Amino acid sequence: MSDRAARRIAVISMHTSPTASLGRNANGGLNVYVREVASAFSDRGIATDIFTRKQSPDDPAVEQLAASSRVIYLPAGRGLDKYSLYDQVPAFAAQVWEFAEREGITYDLLFSHYWLSGEVACLLRPEIAGGWAHIAHTLGLVKNRTLAAGAHPEPALRIRVEGEIAQQADLLIASTAEESADLVTGYGADPERVHVVPPGVDLSVFQPIDRGEARRKIAYGPGRLLLFVGRLERLKGVEVAIGALALLRDRSHDDVRLLILGEDSKDGDESEMERLKTVASEVGVREQVDFLGSVAHHELPYFYSAADVCVMPSYSESFGLVGLEAQACGRPVVGADVAGLRSVVRDDVSGYLIDGHEPAAYAERIGRLLDDPELAQQMGRRGRLLAQRFSWTRTADRLQQLFEEIAERAQVRVHATARQE
Repeated sequence: MSDRAARRIAVISMHTSPTASLGRNANGGLNVYVREVASAFSDRGIATDIFTRKQSPDDPAVEQLAASSRVIYLPAGRGLDKYSLYDQVPAFAAQVWEFAEREGITYDLLFSHYWLSGEVACLLRPEIAGGWAHIAHTLGLVKNRTLAAGAHPEPALRIRVEGEIAQQADLLIASTAEESADLVTGYGADPERVHVVPPGVDLSVFQPIDRGEARRKIAYGPGRLLLFVGRLERLKGVEVAIGALALLRDRSHDDVRLLILGEDSKDGDESEMERLKTVASEVGVREQVDFLGSVAHHELPYFYSAADVCVMPSYSESFGLVGLEAQACGRPVVGADVAGLRSVVRDDVSGYLIDGHEPAAYAERIGRLLDDPELAQQMGRRGRLLAQRFSWTRTADRLQQLFEEIAERAQVRVHATARQE
């Protein structure tokens, strides 16, 4: 962007905050993405105002995230689930507008994250910014294609809103080629407005740590550890990992434990954590499964490095950020053969990708790695090399290039309109 210091982007992240703990309810890869991109933009002199909801009474009105990035917490819909939040979209958009008016700010671009934020951006453009870029993070149509047993499908409202966003946004960011194709074929997006920009990983934070040191840090001793990281919801397939653990222990892998990092989520009144505890009890491994809740993002490298295998039996992933982080820490991944994981994990090179969600298939691949530590180390080293292809600097470079083009086109439209008037 020419005159970079004058550039300012309004980042809309209505339903979840980039400062929230990873693994809590709706918090996950989206939070990491917003935080890392904003920090990288700040290093380039590009300012970002990130608009999100107040999640607790302790949240400040404004919080500095980086030198040129701040988070603005707006009081809209605290305590509501993401579908109930849809009714809060107009009020949230109005507060963003009021903030910009009060501060005397004009933004060069709106950058919205997830469908609720996309609806907010749709209401705000062109009043506070001429250009609009959107990233879905997950797509309702894709989630509904691969539902876990017992999971509720995404509602028609979400599909409709995602379709409107796909038609109206100036730029659609996809994390993978598969997601790009889904936007075009499933939602009718113009292929010229869809660009693939993979997320990254902070390689200075996510790197191998001595296993003994890592285990001392997280207070685990001898024995082999499997690790799951992510929100506890049916689409993540945690019960598949629990079933695989039961089969492994039946095959004399008596020392294996499963660590589950991630806060509970609820589908209606049903607690996913309680359901998973029941599943573990039914298959006889409740005492070998540790539900550790959420942890700070910077502590995750200790858990990855302490584990023998990272397990990701997801029914869908827009981008396998957890798999990328695990590989950056030198650990093999055993995960589902879904689009987001295929983009970062190489089958039989840095781990195993499994077609389907049968616990036996996961147990067999995990067992190979547990029985052959040299193979696990080789895959871990290859995974580290693969992860080095992904960095937030590269992600931000590509986004900046695309955003420059959108901002310039928006300025041309504004000038053309002014001349006509």
